[in-house]
Amino acid sequence: MMEPDKNTNTGIVKQTGNNLAATNTGWAILKQDMINKLPKIDVFTVVTMSVARAFVDTNTKEISEADRDYLVNQLTDNIIKHYPAIRLNEIPEAVWQGVRGRFGEYYGLSLVTFELFIEQYLLSDKRTGLVKALPGGDAPRLAPGLQTQFETAKENALRALQRKRDKKDLSAMSTSVYNFLDSIKLVEFTTCEKNDMMADATRELIDELKYKQLLVPYIERAAIKKDIEAFRNAVTEHTPVTDEQLTLVKMRAKKLALDAFLNNVILESADLQALIDGRREVFLGG
Repeated sequence: MMEPDKNTNTGIVKQTGNNLAATNTGWAILKQDMINKLPKIDVFTVVTMSVARAFVDTNTKEISEADRDYLVNQLTDNIIKHYPAIRLNEIPEAVWQGVRGRFGEYYGLSLVTFELFIEQYLLSDKRTGLVKALPGGDAPRLAPGLQTQFETAKENALRALQRKRDKKDLSAMSTSVYNFLDSIKLVEFTTCEKNDMMADATRELIDELKYKQLLVPYIERAAIKKDIEAFRNAVTEHTPVTDEQLTLVKMRAKKLALDAFLNNVILESADLQALIDGRREVFLGG
């Protein structure tokens, strides 16, 4: 995983604190019924509310009633079909985080965008960590086996490579693809390279926040200015950042690392599928 090296000072330091209350809240949510066990109308109602809030929060022009009905109905069906393990209370949380860039850049509030928010929320370190840390007997069974998980992750990696070749954005999938490639030991960077990527990621976030500050309503600028100062101080004065800020830096660093890896694959005309298949036993624990 892309982490600042323990023996090298990158300036990106996490603030310490007691996360017990947040963890207990997360466990309480995961103990709720999965959405595939709930009446569809309940899911539809929450999806409708979440979509409407997303348009308001991003100050996005409202779409036509017909388009909105299609979006909400299709999104409800797709979430139930493709993400049956998500809990009802997690849907608005996933959308809330998504529109605020917690999962990387996105372009417009489309059906695909909302599905990516759900997918990246379920793949996030915080969510997967909660599942793994559930008290004994409470952890939900994961439907797909390791072989299925490997094939799905491999397809995502190959899709990322194709998007790279097509000069399309990888932000929404970069973290999950990087984590997979890292888990099978395909991405190998030196400590110095990793620390440089963390620093570059921080500088990119600062530049983006400066630009965003010019576009948002005045009332939102103070919060953005605070984030800019926190990132700048982390680099120049080695002050600690919050969990959320560190997560953003790590996600951006992983995007940079994945981009560098895929560039190398393309330049060397490497067979990524063969490379991944050659590491199958690593993933399966062999």
